[in-house]
Amino acid sequence: MDKTNIDQIESVNVTLETVLGLAQTISDLIENDISLFNTYPSDDEGKKWRMERLGSNLNALSSATITATEKARQQIDLVVNELLKGGDTECN
Repeated sequence: MDKTNIDQIESVNVTLETVLGLAQTISDLIENDISLFNTYPSDDEGKKWRMERLGSNLNALSSATITATEKARQQIDLVVNELLKGGDTECN
């Protein structure tokens, strides 16, 4: 494997690590302060419902981002291992 491929893979790993860190931070913030969304101070039931839904959607989005990022990292690790072994890395 030439240097360019190693640099590109490392760059992708750094990007994935950044995305993962951001998603985990968002998840932590939402989980720690979910009451801000669930007990939105308003007499308007529509606003309360939208805030609760926003909290749920943000939580689902951060969880999905974490899962997708971890899966992408696993796929990169598999490709790197195959490249290091000199195997075929054809994508189907």
